[in-house]
Amino acid sequence: MKRKKKHLKNTLLPCLAFASAIGVLTGGAIFIFRIAATAVIALSERIFASARADARYLWILLPSAAVLGLICSLILKLWRDCRGGGIPTAVASIRGLVPLKWVQGIFALFVTSLITFLGGVPLGNEGPSVLMGASIGKGTASAGGKKHRAWERYCMTGGASAGFALATGAPISGVIFALEEAHRRFSVSLLVFSSISVCVGTLTQEALCHAFGVHLHSFRFASVPALPLKFLYLSLIIGIVCGFCAVLFTKLYGFFKSIQKKSPIRIRFIPKITAIFFVTALLGFASADFVGSGHGLIEKLLMGGGVWYMLLLALIVRAVLMIAANGEGITGGVFVPTLAFGALIAALFYRAADAISLAPAGYESLFIAIGMTAFLAAASRIPMTALVFSIEVLAGVQNTLAIGIAVTAAFMVVEFSGKVSFADTIIEAKAHATHEGRVPLIINAFVTVQPDSFADGKELRDLLLPPTCAVLSIDMKDPAASEILAGDVLHLHYNTYHAKETLASLEAIFGPQPQNERDRIHFGSESHVVPAD
Repeated sequence: MKRKKKHLKNTLLPCLAFASAIGVLTGGAIFIFRIAATAVIALSERIFASARADARYLWILLPSAAVLGLICSLILKLWRDCRGGGIPTAVASIRGLVPLKWVQGIFALFVTSLITFLGGVPLGNEGPSVLMGASIGKGTASAGGKKHRAWERYCMTGGASAGFALATGAPISGVIFALEEAHRRFSVSLLVFSSISVCVGTLTQEALCHAFGVHLHSFRFASVPALPLKFLYLSLIIGIVCGFCAVLFTKLYGFFKSIQKKSPIRIRFIPKITAIFFVTALLGFASADFVGSGHGLIEKLLMGGGVWYMLLLALIVRAVLMIAANGEGITGGVFVPTLAFGALIAALFYRAADAISLAPAGYESLFIAIGMTAFLAAASRIPMTALVFSIEVLAGVQNTLAIGIAVTAAFMVVEFSGKVSFADTIIEAKAHATHEGRVPLIINAFVTVQPDSFADGKELRDLLLPPTCAVLSIDMKDPAASEILAGDVLHLHYNTYHAKETLASLEAIFGPQPQNERDRIHFGSESHVVPAD
């Protein structure tokens, strides 16, 4: 009975309270953000359409785009945490690799994202939604005080998964995203926390949509009959093609970053961002397919629009422009742009197959869904999230086998290539930039689980320890117990750039350590001793 009360007090009630609060706050914030983003994107499309209809407007469009780039660059120069793709930044913060300033993550991110959408830069609103959710989660945890600091990364995870679910209209995918992408591990506590946040957030957004008479949709996919078995080999081929394209895309991003480092000409941040907005406006004047998040392009492909050579050109132009924008740190997400790449690859593949009488008639929208799912799985290495997303949003229930074959093939190509995923490449770059020029401390520590601490009564997989922290051994009071109990002593080994801050994080999990335990912490190893700061 005593253990049940402790579990209720230390785990269930805080989980329910934090997750519900985060769901409500994230639901309200993302509702406002999506309404604003939808209006701004529609305005941007009208502006570009007017310029294409009357070339005289080009002389207004280009200077205006440069001004937008200047404003965006000034904001991003002041608040660096809002730079780049929202999902990689959120994931890096959730994993503890980079710090997250939650106030900036909500307000500055909101403004810079809208500027990005207005300028037509090919980045989406899903990434900023995820990062805003993570920021709301951190702010909610901070409101709980130091006593609940151990819940901080749980709260960030709940906010991020809710932001993903609300932006994409895929609640189950949001929960899978938390496990597969954010933490890359399964934990019952993470599953429950994310599920509550996503459910409450979805209910909040639906209630607001009903109250204000607003309808927010993702994609309009009609249900397609199951692909005949004799055509399943096409699904395998398109998966392989998407896998190779994902590898090529990652190499292109790496090539862009290497040019940045090796180039003898150093261009300052503000002129670069301004130039990207200017070039985007010029490309948007040439074709609507070259700019925007890609949502409209996907809708166009579903209607069978576009000639093959323009689709191929759109694929190349959008890839270069998106990599340049994301690589330089312009605010925006890469989720929908990634889906657009998959849709373009699939549309080109289907038309090539149709030209040689291999493609089944009436299945182009299915192949587009297959391409979107396979490229997403390969580029971000999230096959489960991609597969569930296709079932929830892309009407893939009847074609799970065909989509699953493509996802598996694309994922295997990326695995055999040995290349890090596009998302992981961005995460590594952010972590490197944050700690560039600094040498980490190598620390061995012994911590004792204190009574009624966060760790007391939880399984090891439920503890979100600092990054690089490995548990070398556990001296358990009860060897038969499956969970960690008060009095257990854990031997930890980790690298850190902030020894005192990391120790504070460990004490938030295991409870304040007696001085004699603190004395057992030592820095370095026999071959590499680093002085304590």
